[in-house]
Amino acid sequence: MAIVHNKAHSQAYAPDVSFCSPNRVNAGEPNTTLTPQFAGEIVLDTAGNCLWKAITLANNSWVALTPPN
Repeated sequence: MAIVHNKAHSQAYAPDVSFCSPNRVNAGEPNTTLTPQFAGEIVLDTAGNCLWKAITLANNSWVALTPPN
């Protein structure tokens, strides 16, 4: 079994672990403030307790996966 490191190097993933966990965290909405490291990256907004996913590599391509609390 291989362990794969994500691009942010913040944690390792085993093949049987869900890839729906956040790669990075950000205090607030990531649109225009955070540039994705890869398309499909998931970021946790710690202020709004919301997950965001990058659709492209543009810093305004983030879409909310969960509603903010």
